[in-house]
Amino acid sequence: MFYSIHEKEIKEVTLEQIDSHDICVGYLTLEELRKCYEHLGLSEVAVKDCMTDFTHFRTSIDVYDEFSFGMINIVDILNLSSKRNRIGFFIKKNLFIIIKIIDKDDSIRQMFLDAIGRFRQNATMEKVIYGVLERLLSSGNRGLVMTERQIIAMEREVVNGKMDEDLNKEIFDLRNRLSTLKNYYDQLIDIGEALQENENDLFEERDLRYFKIFTDKSERLSNNTQLLCDNLIHLREALDATLNYNLNNTMKLFTIVTIIFQPLTLIVGWYGMNFTHMPELAWKFGYVYVIVLSIAVVTGILIYFKKKKYM
Repeated sequence: MFYSIHEKEIKEVTLEQIDSHDICVGYLTLEELRKCYEHLGLSEVAVKDCMTDFTHFRTSIDVYDEFSFGMINIVDILNLSSKRNRIGFFIKKNLFIIIKIIDKDDSIRQMFLDAIGRFRQNATMEKVIYGVLERLLSSGNRGLVMTERQIIAMEREVVNGKMDEDLNKEIFDLRNRLSTLKNYYDQLIDIGEALQENENDLFEERDLRYFKIFTDKSERLSNNTQLLCDNLIHLREALDATLNYNLNNTMKLFTIVTIIFQPLTLIVGWYGMNFTHMPELAWKFGYVYVIVLSIAVVTGILIYFKKKKYM
């Protein structure tokens, strides 16, 4: 589908109706691209890039003298593990074309139509490009809020001592997702900065501010994502400190038990020697005496530990 922007008004046109004096924006499938890329004057090399699969990690833009060509692997911010949609885009003087490469839920087409509808009045090509790119960030704040709440819930578990054995794994998985998200935002920042620089003079100077708005939004999301990554690092440190504290308490308990039983072991060893002239062996209260002595030693040690606040 193609839309012509004439005197800042948008109307749908066919390929044959495209006027070289008007601004044209369009949405094409790969099959449609094969049929009309020559008519639109698009680079054959860039078109072939759209049709190869090695670009599944690529989110970037290449700037040439007469056109710019980019690829975006769209991250579902609310579901990072889902399969990514992928688009290619061509920008020439007065021409902006989006290529659907992978679109599992028809969201790319809807994203394009939303941009067209948003700027139907007083439209420019720069506004339409901004509208498409801005939709890539639409769930960004919501995703960060959800992640922040998840981190706060983890912190509450650590503070309350209710640490699940899988908490360490959850922190690692969340850290990995945030790293993926930050990398995605950084790549979008690179695209926004390249458009804003306008090296090949494709855009009107007065409308470059839309690309700055997009770049600034991407930078804020990237910075906020980094803050959450830092929070996870602090959470991991708090978890390690809590685990070490619990381990120290366990070792402290074992130490106290050892200290208590060492004197008893000495008493048992002492009276287990069975020397002939040990007076307690012939004393009728000897057994009771050893019991009372053992109790007194244990009680004395416990009172000492309590007074020194070791327990």
